[in-house]
Amino acid sequence: MAAFIEQGLKAAQGAVLDVRAQAGLHLEPDSVSRRVRARVRGRLKVIETIVRRLIILMAAALDLPPLPQASPGQTGAAASAPRPALADTVEDVTDTFGTSYGPVHRLNLTGRRAAGLMDWQDAFAGKGAAQTLVAGPVPAAPLIAHIIALQRLLKDPAPTARRLARHLAQMKARQEPRPVCPPSTGNFRLGAELGSVASALPGLVSRAVADWPDTS
Repeated sequence: MAAFIEQGLKAAQGAVLDVRAQAGLHLEPDSVSRRVRARVRGRLKVIETIVRRLIILMAAALDLPPLPQASPGQTGAAASAPRPALADTVEDVTDTFGTSYGPVHRLNLTGRRAAGLMDWQDAFAGKGAAQTLVAGPVPAAPLIAHIIALQRLLKDPAPTARRLARHLAQMKARQEPRPVCPPSTGNFRLGAELGSVASALPGLVSRAVADWPDTS
């Protein structure tokens, strides 16, 4: 399994470099066309999904000690007291739990207005006006930042895997639903190496969390 994960991470790293070069982002342009932005976003999203699944496999293979829990009566100053310093060879991975996973994404179930369309009822009532889509190039900085973040993660995924292992252990202890890894489509577009990795990941991740409590 370790060899497969290493192969997958190397293939993902090569794919990120290819995306950067094909879009000319290695030249650090100020802007790119909207078509280039859409293509790069789509490709990075696919690569990020593959990397996330590989890190799940890394996390599932780790055997970490359980996190210490405060006793029911330990509140106030005792609960907020600073923890003792750790040895130089020990990494504290608990301080970043609050920021490791970013804000929660909430679906807008009522839908949103589409930019570039006109609300004719408001227009006829004299309350609205037609809007047009903004054309022209868009800033390249967000795409470059996304690529840099992926490259940093691929360079040293072990700390992220340890944090994820803790997070999965907490989910499992709370009997939350097990992670679902559906099959991906269009793997043939990723090339032979990365495509084969993407095709194998759903089955491997499902087996890695097979001991999850049945919450159905």
